[in-house]
Amino acid sequence: MSRFSRLSSNNAAFSSMLARFGVVTVMNARVYNIDDTFKFEDHNADQILLHYLALDPVCRLDTLKVANVTQEGPTKTVTGGQYANPLIKYGKTARLEMQDALGNAEAVEALCGGRVEYNDAGLTTRIALHVGSDFASPKLIIGDSFFIDQKSGEQIRVNIIFYQFLPDSLFNLTQDAEGDATVFDMNGDLLTTTIKVGNLAGNEVPHGEFYSIIEENGNSAEAPYAIEGKVGQEALTITANTGFTISIDGDTAAASGTVAVGQAARVQVFDTNNNVVLDTVIKNY
Repeated sequence: MSRFSRLSSNNAAFSSMLARFGVVTVMNARVYNIDDTFKFEDHNADQILLHYLALDPVCRLDTLKVANVTQEGPTKTVTGGQYANPLIKYGKTARLEMQDALGNAEAVEALCGGRVEYNDAGLTTRIALHVGSDFASPKLIIGDSFFIDQKSGEQIRVNIIFYQFLPDSLFNLTQDAEGDATVFDMNGDLLTTTIKVGNLAGNEVPHGEFYSIIEENGNSAEAPYAIEGKVGQEALTITANTGFTISIDGDTAAASGTVAVGQAARVQVFDTNNNVVLDTVIKNY
C-alpha cells in the first residue's frame, strides 16, 4: 500500500528552502582522503559528492557539538581617487572549526596529527594512540544535516561538501575532575578548490569554491556505485547501485566490473536515461 503525507520529496523543496532558511543543528560528517586520481576541476558538486560517497571514509564524526565556518578578507584592497575610496577588493580565507563531544582515535589521526597503533596488519585492534609532531594531509569532508524552510517549516536534508580541509593538526587533551567534560577541537583552513559551476549560458565553467551546500545525495537516492577490495592488494570490484549502470574502459554498460591489481581503468556511470553522471579514473596500485 502506498503511503503519502505533505512532506516534500523533490528538489523544488530544496530550491524553496534556499530562499529563506534557518540553520538549527550541527552536521554529521564523513572524512575522506583526497583521491588524487579524481580531478575536482573536471566535475561539478553533485559528481564530486557521488564519487566520494562510493569510497570508504577514514572516519565519521557523529558527536559534534559545533561546526562553524568563518571567512576573513579581503587580503588585498585597491584604492584610488580623491578620497582614496576602495575600488577593488580581492582575496578571502575560510576556516572550519569543529568540536567533538567524544574522542575518536581515527578522527585524531585524520585531523589532529595523531597516530593510531594496532597489533595486527589488518588494523582492527587498537593498542595505542600516539600524539607527536606530525601534520595531517588535506581531507574532503561531506556533512549531512538539515536546514529549516521558513515558508513551510519543513526540515530539508542537505549535504555540505568541504572540498579541501587542511587541518591545524593540533590535539589538546584537557583533564579536569570538576569542570565540564572535555571537548576535542578539530580546526583547519578551507582551501579554495576549482570545480565546475553552471553559468547563465547553461555551461559548466571552472570556479573556485571553499564549500558547497547541495540537496542531500546530489538529487540521487544513493551513491551510483560501490567499490570492494583492497587497493593494490586485490582486484577491485565496482558494482552499480540501483538505478545506475557502469562501463569499464568503454565496455558495454553493465551491473559490475573489475579493475585488476596494478591497473587503472576509466569508469563511467550512467543513469536510467543513459546519461553520464560520473566519469572518472580508478587506480588499483
